[in-house]
Amino acid sequence: MSIHSGNSALQNKTQQRTRATLLVATLVVLLALFPLPLSSSTSTTQPPLSAPVELYTNLPGVVGYSVYQLDDGSLVLNSINQSCTFLTKLDTSHNLLWTRTIQIEDADTVLPRLVVCRDGGFVLAGLINNRYVLMKTNSDGITQWTQSYTSEAPVNYLMAVIEVKEGGFALAAFGVPVEDGLGWIWFARIDASGNLMWSKNIMGPLNTCPSTIIETDHGFTLSAVSYSFVPDQALYMLLKLDKDGQPLGNTTYGGTGFYYQTECNGAIATSDGGYLMIGYLWRKPAWVVKVDADGAMEWNQTYGENGHAIVGALPTENGYLMLEFQKPNATGLIIADKLGVVIWNTTFPNVTLPVGLEANFNSLIPAKEGGYFLIASYNNSTWLAKLNYPQDPFPLQLLIVIITVGAVAAVVVFFVIWQRKSNGGVKVLFVNLQ
Repeated sequence: MSIHSGNSALQNKTQQRTRATLLVATLVVLLALFPLPLSSSTSTTQPPLSAPVELYTNLPGVVGYSVYQLDDGSLVLNSINQSCTFLTKLDTSHNLLWTRTIQIEDADTVLPRLVVCRDGGFVLAGLINNRYVLMKTNSDGITQWTQSYTSEAPVNYLMAVIEVKEGGFALAAFGVPVEDGLGWIWFARIDASGNLMWSKNIMGPLNTCPSTIIETDHGFTLSAVSYSFVPDQALYMLLKLDKDGQPLGNTTYGGTGFYYQTECNGAIATSDGGYLMIGYLWRKPAWVVKVDADGAMEWNQTYGENGHAIVGALPTENGYLMLEFQKPNATGLIIADKLGVVIWNTTFPNVTLPVGLEANFNSLIPAKEGGYFLIASYNNSTWLAKLNYPQDPFPLQLLIVIITVGAVAAVVVFFVIWQRKSNGGVKVLFVNLQ
């Protein structure tokens, strides 16, 4: 009886210890799969970007306009001097592969807009002899076709071009009847061979100049500035068009008090279905407006000093990275949170962005390997740089997990040793009883 009772007690104790061991082991696995969160007081925003690592300071041209990273990690960019446009390709290690010099009919050929096409080729766009020009190349930069178009306006400005999902291109421009006068949007659809499909002259409630084309489910959204010299005011505008270029409605922002003179340099679509609109206030600081999917303003913020402008923006994990025109020979970067509050900013002296206050090109892009590429001008030459977030050699989150798992593992080892010793002692007891 006593032996049977002892055996039953032993089994119960063994089962309890086994369950405890399994419980602790399960805890270890859960901690490994779901690391402990940091305290709420710890910042989750990105750290400051590092100083730019200069990749090239002597690429062809005087100033770089746009840079893209292709699917294979290589880079393509365009740059310009007074008479030519240059299309340049770099490999994945940023070594120069080739440069194509582009000059059309011996005319000064300034094609500042660059688009990477889905077929692997490129489109360059600009204005030559007051006509809009699109040039399509293959993936090696060899010209496939060149086409030109006219809005019939005496003065024209090419503002934006995109490749459309169903094929071909959309082009937004500004037609002005007289020099320095008031004008309208010239919006056109171009097929995949460069032929003009249709064009529209779009007048806003005032005079309207576009800045960005964003393709949407309904057709297109254009960011623009709507303005009048009487009473000398201007407004940010979001203009919705259907797929045939017919206006569906518009929303304006600003127009009162401090915000009655604005210049919209562009917009980006945000993950919540809204838009971030960037630009500046005439003779005042840079101005950024965040709107929701219905076009209602959520917040607005000003940045920098009088005469500064935001000329590019990218979404980040916790907010936005913005490219700032500060003055003709200085460029700034701003990291802001999701409400537009500045977290960090810096200035790059002697780095010049193209055109100036009203520029909006693909000058700042995220890198697939992390960080960002920036193209501009430095010492009167095209300048390409890489910016990175500093690497944390041992993240605090990982350290907490390692310490926690290590502590729990020590407890498991203790239980295992204790169980083995206890089982060994009982076995000796049974031997003695026999």
